[in-house]
Amino acid sequence: MVTFANVLGFLALLGIPLILMIHFLQRQSQRQVVSTLFLLETLDRENVQGRRFDRLQNSLPLWLQLLLVLLLTWILVQPRWSRQNSVQKIAIVIDSSASMRAYQEELREAIATEIPQLGQGAETMELIALDSHIDAEPIYNGTEVADLITELEEQWQPYRPAHDPGPVLRVGRSLVGGGGIVLYITDQPQTDVGYDARVLAMGEPADNVGFAGLQVDTSTTPASWRAVVRNYAASAQERSWHLQIGQQRTEPRSITLQPGENRTLSGRFPEAGDRITLQLSGDAFDQDDTAPLTVALPKPLAVATNPVPDLENLMQGILQSIEHTVLPSEETPVDLVLSSYDSLDPRPLEPVSVVLLAQAQPGRRFLSGPIVAANHPLVDGLNWQGLIARTGPGIPAAEVDEVLLWQGSRPLIILRQASDRRQLLVNFDVPTSNAATLPAFIVLVHRFVEMIRADKPAPEQSNFELNQPLSLSIDRGEDAAPVTIRDQSGTQTIALRQAASLRAPAEPGFFEIRQGSVSLLRGACHFADTREADLSKAGSDNSQLVGLKLSTLTEHQKEDDVWQVWLLLGLAALLLCWYWIGRKADRRAMSTSTSAPAPT
Repeated sequence: MVTFANVLGFLALLGIPLILMIHFLQRQSQRQVVSTLFLLETLDRENVQGRRFDRLQNSLPLWLQLLLVLLLTWILVQPRWSRQNSVQKIAIVIDSSASMRAYQEELREAIATEIPQLGQGAETMELIALDSHIDAEPIYNGTEVADLITELEEQWQPYRPAHDPGPVLRVGRSLVGGGGIVLYITDQPQTDVGYDARVLAMGEPADNVGFAGLQVDTSTTPASWRAVVRNYAASAQERSWHLQIGQQRTEPRSITLQPGENRTLSGRFPEAGDRITLQLSGDAFDQDDTAPLTVALPKPLAVATNPVPDLENLMQGILQSIEHTVLPSEETPVDLVLSSYDSLDPRPLEPVSVVLLAQAQPGRRFLSGPIVAANHPLVDGLNWQGLIARTGPGIPAAEVDEVLLWQGSRPLIILRQASDRRQLLVNFDVPTSNAATLPAFIVLVHRFVEMIRADKPAPEQSNFELNQPLSLSIDRGEDAAPVTIRDQSGTQTIALRQAASLRAPAEPGFFEIRQGSVSLLRGACHFADTREADLSKAGSDNSQLVGLKLSTLTEHQKEDDVWQVWLLLGLAALLLCWYWIGRKADRRAMSTSTSAPAPT
């Protein structure tokens, strides 16, 4: 493949019509007095009317001059040939943060314009397109820019929160090696992203107004809602909004917000419904213009108590502090038991329970030594340094025990988990301790209760952010039914092994997850990343690619090695043309002197 480093050199071809125009012109004839007519045969036919366009005078100087123009043009355009089997590898890391949703058309145009120029000097261009989030799948691997753009249109959608592209840039650099190009395409100009990557920014500031916060209060009847609307623009913005319930909608209402202003909207859910949708008039960024809301209905938990008299008030207080609990019945079997244990009168522990040690004869001394917590979610961030507990016999240890809290050599909090049991064991005498007044103790119990609730296979209803991880308890037996998720885009079947990594949909709306005929989760998902909704800092910048295009062109192409030959040939043509014209002038002068009349 031949390319030209200086396309302006083709302007030299304008010399061709200029030379042809000169050779169309003929000189005016001159009167010559001769003594005989036989000398007329040696005279050239000339125009008798002066210089004008008559006919092209075919001559050697004409062709030499045309050849000279062509040689000069060839030298000026600086032709270059692609080196044989040269390959330009380009790793394109595309920012998948949600703000890129407003610039997808600009993204496709930037790729179609800039990428071919980065590989124009090579015989082959290998493209590797990667999502900037480390957990995402590769977008494209091939050689055609058009195919890459098609994949972006059909398969790729930006919905991630703000994140560091560094890990993916490192992967891109390892794929293309030191001689390849790593390009990071985003909507905000940046200077240095590391890994010798170049940044191509293709956004522009845009005005955006959207929902910046949602809240549902179930303490009232019916439940109430609040929504914060924010203006991210640098100028005042006017929008309209309405409330939609099923197929019905309210009349649009106008709202005007000053630059950076937040405005709160509020209302109540309908008596006979638990779903509403708040809708703003559209703008450049549509993700935060829709806010679906549902009344949260957590899984009910059937909790029973089995206390000794010294723990009855404490257990009742714990039970009252746990939300959405019901008393066990024939329809709702026990999910969790709050029970006590006396090492002098041991009894079997309930399979799923919070067990509080209550000794009939507690020790007289207090436990001493440093209190150390394990690295576990149940005790993460809790302060136990104020705990005061007495010595005495404890709950017998088991092989599956995981100690969450130690004081000296005494295990204070134990988590016991097996296939048929899950127990939180408080291994110090609770009635004679100050655990009831210690916030860490109550928080620990609540965390364990919520862990039990999360593992209960029962329907629930809640609000989620877009793409938020979902925690589901599903049947994983051999005869377990498949899991399906249904949203506004349709119904999708999920393999059981993938159910643990389920996420909320990437588009605002309502969804439902079922296993067979059983509904596991009904939810509403909305956009909540205010950083990505601010488009005021977007901009365009391709300055980092200017020098890169020239360097890649030079690297993969070779120059004309014989340009000196063409220059010498052009000089030879010029000299020959001068010689021919001079020789013709001499002959004309000799002919004129010969035919002149003798003096009288």
